[in-house]
Amino acid sequence: PPERRAALLDRACAGDPARRERAERLLGLAEADGFLERPPLGSVVETHAVATMQPPGRTIGAYRLLRRIGAGGSGEVWLAERSEGGFRQRAAVKIVRDAHGSLHERFAAEREILASLTHPGIARLYDGGVEPDGCAYMVMEYVEGEHLVAYADAHTLPLAERLALFLQVCDAVAYAHTRLVVHRDIKPANILVTADGHAKLLDFGIAKLICAEPALDATRTLHLSPAYAAPEQLTGDYVSTATDVYALGVTLFELLTGRLPWADHHASLATAVKRLLEAPTPAPSRAAAASAPVPARALRGDLDAIVARALRKAPAARYADARALADDLRRHLERHPVLARAGVRSYVVRRYLRRHWLAFATAAVVFAAMAAAMTAVTWQARRTQLEAQRAAAMQSFMTDLFRMNSSRQPDPLQARQTTVRELLDIGAARIENALDDAPDAKLALLRTFAELYGELGLFREESALQHRAIELDRRHYGDDSLELARDLVELRDASTDSATEAAYAEAAAILDRHGDTHSMLRGTLLTNLAALNSTSDVAAARAQAREAVAILGAFPDSAELAQAFYLLGMIDYYGGHSADAIPSLRRAIEISREVVGTGAPMLPAYYWTLANAQSDVLQHADAEASARTALALALANHSEKPTDAVRAGLVLADVLARTDRFKEALATTREARRTALAIGEVDDFDFQAYTLWRAGAVEGQAGALEDGLADAERALAVRREQKHESPVSSTLQTVAELLIESGRENAALDDLAEARAIQQRFGLSPSRRNAMLSSRALLALGRTDEARAFVRHMLPREDDRSASAQLWSLRHDLAEAEIALQDGDAEHAAARAAEVGRRLRESALAPTQRALGADAALLEGRAHLRRGDAERARPLLADALAVRDDLYLPDSPKIAEAALAL
Repeated sequence: PPERRAALLDRACAGDPARRERAERLLGLAEADGFLERPPLGSVVETHAVATMQPPGRTIGAYRLLRRIGAGGSGEVWLAERSEGGFRQRAAVKIVRDAHGSLHERFAAEREILASLTHPGIARLYDGGVEPDGCAYMVMEYVEGEHLVAYADAHTLPLAERLALFLQVCDAVAYAHTRLVVHRDIKPANILVTADGHAKLLDFGIAKLICAEPALDATRTLHLSPAYAAPEQLTGDYVSTATDVYALGVTLFELLTGRLPWADHHASLATAVKRLLEAPTPAPSRAAAASAPVPARALRGDLDAIVARALRKAPAARYADARALADDLRRHLERHPVLARAGVRSYVVRRYLRRHWLAFATAAVVFAAMAAAMTAVTWQARRTQLEAQRAAAMQSFMTDLFRMNSSRQPDPLQARQTTVRELLDIGAARIENALDDAPDAKLALLRTFAELYGELGLFREESALQHRAIELDRRHYGDDSLELARDLVELRDASTDSATEAAYAEAAAILDRHGDTHSMLRGTLLTNLAALNSTSDVAAARAQAREAVAILGAFPDSAELAQAFYLLGMIDYYGGHSADAIPSLRRAIEISREVVGTGAPMLPAYYWTLANAQSDVLQHADAEASARTALALALANHSEKPTDAVRAGLVLADVLARTDRFKEALATTREARRTALAIGEVDDFDFQAYTLWRAGAVEGQAGALEDGLADAERALAVRREQKHESPVSSTLQTVAELLIESGRENAALDDLAEARAIQQRFGLSPSRRNAMLSSRALLALGRTDEARAFVRHMLPREDDRSASAQLWSLRHDLAEAEIALQDGDAEHAAARAAEVGRRLRESALAPTQRALGADAALLEGRAHLRRGDAERARPLLADALAVRDDLYLPDSPKIAEAALAL
């Protein structure tokens, strides 16, 4: 009895005030909740109470009870039917016997809350009241269906449909939140899905009005499901809409993986509290077994991040409410960036800068970009006092930077017109002598400014700031720190490959000493090493790119993984394995679009490299589509220096030229070349050489030999200065082809020999193109035997049935026909050339290889002339001339050659 409890507590808790306080609190809660007044489960009294529950057929209010749906210690839920008022209606009637005290208050509160909620996703309240015998009742919508997870599993719903069903639940909870109601017991068992796929949220029995008095609400925390409860529910802290977000996160985890985040979901309340406060939350993709309803690969990335944010221990770190959670899920379904992944490697900043670059021409908008960059850094940092100081120092630095810009320029208009580059230069100069007492903040600013320089293509400035960050790492963290390793990995030295190589070697040594073999940083280092070695050691670069893909692929999809796939594809392409390159490049594009979006800085490069590989294997339509996509993305994301648009335009021109559309290709090339020249000096190491090389090749193919040779030779001079041998080899072959067309075969042979030597140093056999050009030059000089040796290298492998192999087979046979003609066997030459023409016309290559057909007709016609048969030669030569007139510029030597023969 209450009057004897104090004496009992005096004896039981003697000398232990803390235990006495806890016992009194528990007693107070139990008494206020009516717990002490209910019979113990399984006791004689309880058994009698169950036996005397409501009988079927009894009328409660206007409803007749049909059958009991469920029962607990103090109440029951019945399926009932209304027969009054001229209509029939089924409903669920919740009855509480002998409602009194806090039990009556809670039941009345639930009825009040449900009465305020009218939403298709929440079971509606029809009626309620108290019977003369003291039974309180509540009449609700009867929902016939399966629990959420059971329904999804029974109907084997795919991922998109599971998320659509879950979004229905989120919408219902979000509506409750707008009515200032927190459910507090969200779990699959309280969500029924009807046969037509509509989810209904049930049981607001422990719901809380956000504005309720804390004292009146205290007892309700005893009624919850620990497996779905948020940490603040188990520790007695303040409950908010973020509490429901946590339960929604657990529910989503179970819906996607078929299991709860923790195996001990039947554990005691104490165990649940310890687990929530100490154990890390697993990612759904890691928890999904082979039998899971959704494959683990479909959960990596966005869904892992969304669930992780919903299940964060701190309420402020979760989504603010169910609507915010639903909005992020919809962003995922619509393939838009999700907020849960914002801030990864300045992801938000880069996307915003790329998509809205023109708007950033004024200093006011630059300030917004800088603020976003600082926000991105802050999101990633630890929530410590040191981080707060660092953020404050950065904020102060940025504010002073803009104030200084305004004070230096009394004219407000001039201050507003400060360019991005000017403001970056001002800030970079100020960092040198600022924040010496806050090295963490100084490092963050150096990294941010370096990254922004990189976004602008100002690689020398980017490199200079990266070197300063590395020096500061050494002073602040030491020579064996992971912070130093990170900045060494990020280094892109604008002056020399050897400095970058040394930095990567040092970073690798630091990671080795830390036992770091499979981290994101290790994967990024391998990707950068592959890029560095791709022009000097192809075999090593390919191995490094493959290892990077394996390491980074173990993590959720990322921009780093996309870059690794791109490097692997690019290395295969430049190594002569274009068919192998295409899957890697497609995967890079897929990941980049999913993780970063269409504003990803590297996405145009991924597309134009794919276009090159597709063109190499004669997938011309796909290659043109990829090249045009690259150009469209580059133009949409262009900056003050649209180098990407120039590169994409040149690749498109090359693709068009490979399908004999030389005049279209020339127009596209000259537009790209004009843009490049208008840019002026750029800091991209290879941009000028690349532009001149590709322009020269297309100009030569179209028949503008003088322009083409001038551009190609300028490109070769630049590339020799850079000492990157692989580009030198390809440029030498372009120069050689133009020299052959100009009648300078001896000079061409020298260039081709040098290109072969470079290819051999890379461990590669001489390319078929080199062999073809060498044989052409030797034939023009009358050196038939030497030419014959090179022609053999043009023949593809016998087991190669690709379209590219078919084309090279035709070129090989036509070269052999030319040799036969040089040897005086005109009859054999005519027959061989005629056979090439026939095979080409009967193949799928014919529409895109008209130039080869004209070459075969011209050779056959010349052979007939050698035999003295002008009548058979005339139509062949006329056809060859007509095709060449259509394909090439009027001054092309190819047109003159056919005209002279005719």
